[in-house]
Amino acid sequence: MALDPVVKLEITVHNSVMDDVIEKLQEHALVQIDPHSITGWESEKDVMQNTEQRCIELRKEIFDIESALRFLEKHEPKVPFFQKLSAKPEELSKNSLKTLIQENNAGSIVKQAIELESEINDKDNDIKECDQRIDELLPLTDFQAPLVRLYEEGEIAVLISKMSAENYEEFIKNKVSELVHIEKISGDETVYFSIAYHKTVDGEIEQLEKDFHFESLTLPDIPKRPTEIINKNREKISELESEKKALLKKAGEVAMNAKALRYYYDYLQIEIDKESVKEKFFFTGKVFVLNGWLRKRDYTQLSDIIGEYKEASVSIIEKDEEEEPPILYNNNRLVSPFEMIVNLYSPPNAKEIDPTPILMPFYALFFGICLTEAGYGLVIAIASILGLVLLKPRNGMRKFLNLFLILGVSTFVVGALIGTVFGINFDLLPENLAWLRKARYSIMLFDSGKDVLTFFAVSLALGVIHLITGYIIKMYMLIKSGDWVGAVCDHLPWVLLLLAPAPKILIKVLPAHEGLLNTLFYVLLALWVGIIVLFSERNSFNPIKRLGKGLFTLYGVSGVLGDVLSYSRLLALGLATGVIAGVMNTLANLIRPIPVIGIIGFIGVLIGGHLFNLFISTLSAFVHSIRLQFMEFFNKFYTGEGELFTEFSENRKYTYLPAGK
Repeated sequence: MALDPVVKLEITVHNSVMDDVIEKLQEHALVQIDPHSITGWESEKDVMQNTEQRCIELRKEIFDIESALRFLEKHEPKVPFFQKLSAKPEELSKNSLKTLIQENNAGSIVKQAIELESEINDKDNDIKECDQRIDELLPLTDFQAPLVRLYEEGEIAVLISKMSAENYEEFIKNKVSELVHIEKISGDETVYFSIAYHKTVDGEIEQLEKDFHFESLTLPDIPKRPTEIINKNREKISELESEKKALLKKAGEVAMNAKALRYYYDYLQIEIDKESVKEKFFFTGKVFVLNGWLRKRDYTQLSDIIGEYKEASVSIIEKDEEEEPPILYNNNRLVSPFEMIVNLYSPPNAKEIDPTPILMPFYALFFGICLTEAGYGLVIAIASILGLVLLKPRNGMRKFLNLFLILGVSTFVVGALIGTVFGINFDLLPENLAWLRKARYSIMLFDSGKDVLTFFAVSLALGVIHLITGYIIKMYMLIKSGDWVGAVCDHLPWVLLLLAPAPKILIKVLPAHEGLLNTLFYVLLALWVGIIVLFSERNSFNPIKRLGKGLFTLYGVSGVLGDVLSYSRLLALGLATGVIAGVMNTLANLIRPIPVIGIIGFIGVLIGGHLFNLFISTLSAFVHSIRLQFMEFFNKFYTGEGELFTEFSENRKYTYLPAGK
């Protein structure tokens, strides 16, 4: 339950070996680097400005690579889904990345990709403009005059416009001057028309525009008829499509080298992290100083690394009184996946115990009881194993899959002992499968669907054990800190209260000892009342105040009983999963007799229904099991509010640092 001890350290390095030392620290990922704690004078400005400028340049390069990759990924050869899913990222050192970048001339690939994307976009824009011009002129194919005449100066002016057919009928009925000629060009619902008029009647045309809400179309000033312009644009589109096809082919060739850009991206990301961390250092003209945290047992390894440089030194320093060190978990492979659950609440602070090893068995058991479906547990476990084998994940994803592997196994075991298997009613199995029914009942402790009261009692009993564990942990923490009185007077009474029903329950098992067990029951209650009443206000010498505060504190029994009743959700969720699974089987069997489509509907309802139930029930089990930990268990002893240790390391997206580095 103990966290891994960490120590505060200070590393002083001559600027001449600055980059080498930082790369070593980054590669070995041992140290969390914090902003320097030196005060009293200002850090070297020139170094800080150079660092900031270098980070800006690197981020711009990263941005260009991201743009190039987004473009090239559209043109890379398609990889089958399962092949892509099972592909393992390459393990490459930073030097190997650098070599591959140089060999493949990654910088040139970035430039080519960006230029190709720009050229293809230009072609697309030109094609779009041609399409728009064609769409504009298609309704005017019957207009035989060159469009340039619309713009020629003289006494006669021509404009082309459009309006709805209904408005056009009204429009042509309107009396106009003899100097105005209106002619329909084309259109049914929307009518395109031309107006030729003498410029002396400009005012009349303006009035027509206001009355009928039309305005002239903006058309190109070209000495060609609309049909000629349309054909010319179609020819241009054909040329542009051909040019675009050639560019796309070239893009496909460049995309074959996209892997080099992924190497380049990871390399630059490492460089950015290396440069940006310098902003946390304190610089003088010749040396820099960094402060940070280190796992205590890694100090010898770090000393050896820094010892390779005569110009560098490392030492452990005292932390400030108000400083809270980051925390490091120290759990085995079985327990460590459950750190994710603790982190959802908050990591422990450095003064607390790690609750993960205690949470692990309770959470796994509660999840299994909430699901109570051996078949679903088997599916979850198999899916997790396949994910681990095929994806070969690392870090967070590996922990996540390991977590659900454990939860799946827990659910399978719980389901086999008290629950269902894909909602199957074993009592309705045919005689030739009687052996399966016998095997099922030979391992079953009780049937959760039939022995509901037993299931309810088990749920509450587990809740009592869970709560008592929380109080005991708090008592342990107080005793460890020297507060024996607080442990005994504030928390032991509630343990005694929760244990009080046990003698009454044991009477059914040990009826010969009924008198003794009854006495024990009353003794536990008396101790609970006595300690609470006498010692809740132990710092006061006023007997009335002590008695009043003690009696008021007894009211806390309602909260404790409410906490115990919260565990009835184990019963509710456990029953719901099995019932819904059985309903899905019933629905599938009702569809099965239907001719032709019956078997298809049977399979569809069976698979779809159980998948839906699996998803909903798993989500409910996950959430409500967390709630029992956070709301009922953690509030007995746990504060949290710690910060996780974040080592300075190589953050990569596409590759891994080789194992052992």
